[in-house]
Amino acid sequence: MNYRKHNFRRAAFASVAIAWSISGVAGVSHFVPGMMNIRDFLMPEKEGLYAALYLGNLSTDKLKDKNGNPIDKATFHANRNLGPGIPAGVNITADLDASVDMYLIAPTFVWNSGYKIFGADYGAIISLPFANTSVGAALDTLTNINVANRSISLGRSLSVDDSAFDISDIFVEPLWLGWHGKHYDVSAGYGFYAPSGKYHKDDVANTGLGFWSHQLQLAGAYYPFDHKGTALMLAGTYEINHETEGKDFTQGGHFTLNWGLSQFLPITDNMLLEVGPAGYSQWQVQDNHGADQSSFLNSPNQVHAVGGQIGLAFPKANAQFTFHYFTEFAAESRFQGDYAGFTAAVGF
Repeated sequence: MNYRKHNFRRAAFASVAIAWSISGVAGVSHFVPGMMNIRDFLMPEKEGLYAALYLGNLSTDKLKDKNGNPIDKATFHANRNLGPGIPAGVNITADLDASVDMYLIAPTFVWNSGYKIFGADYGAIISLPFANTSVGAALDTLTNINVANRSISLGRSLSVDDSAFDISDIFVEPLWLGWHGKHYDVSAGYGFYAPSGKYHKDDVANTGLGFWSHQLQLAGAYYPFDHKGTALMLAGTYEINHETEGKDFTQGGHFTLNWGLSQFLPITDNMLLEVGPAGYSQWQVQDNHGADQSSFLNSPNQVHAVGGQIGLAFPKANAQFTFHYFTEFAAESRFQGDYAGFTAAVGF
């Protein structure tokens, strides 16, 4: 098959509002860098409506401090009576074991209107995610319980096990512009996240972050060949957050850099294999503000990841199915985990 005859630009789909938190210990951004496939950051060249279904799992049991070291012990102040021998007002040091699993399903719709603004195609995006968040945490072998100026040790544990399934924070991008050239594509957009997900400041398992966010994104791809079967992609995403509902706390904004190399390979006249490495880096670039911010992890956080994707595309049907996987490393002041995702996409 001579795949130089085909234009392999794929539909682009929204970054999905996947939000998770653990008792306010580690604030994260609305934008989840592992959600997107390599070419999803770019507007499709063809006018029309596109739809995608994102399925994903974020799994982590590694909590890192501001220097990137694992946190396996923690000291807490008990603001209420926690049971016999642990009255309110004592300090508790214990072995810490925490984990988070989030499963998500996110119907996403993309529209290339066919209208031109500043020489670019105008489009829009909306994503309506649902999430199932499971949180487990245990404080084992409680020690250093300060009671009446005495330090005692208790061979017991405190644990939390909670889960929630609900809609997450909806993402809307009303302004999306795409410029297309023979050897490049560039897309720029403004979107926002609405706090529509389940959120309660005292819950450990939430499906929303409880605040509005603004998102600015700029993405570009370079195609060395006219058929666009090979793409080098880079995308930057910047977020600005509002105050959290019910708290005197504003999460600092994040900047995320996604990268990837996508290669289509012909299998049959109507089937293409897509493979390629990908990765991301995310940094908190603004300080947190407010009296209710946690003293446990209050330093700017960051994380990096590497992985890749594999998929099958069917050009005649304008459809594609993609699997990707990322493993994170060098996290600071946040959880570090793995993300696995599957996407089914079709254009109309």
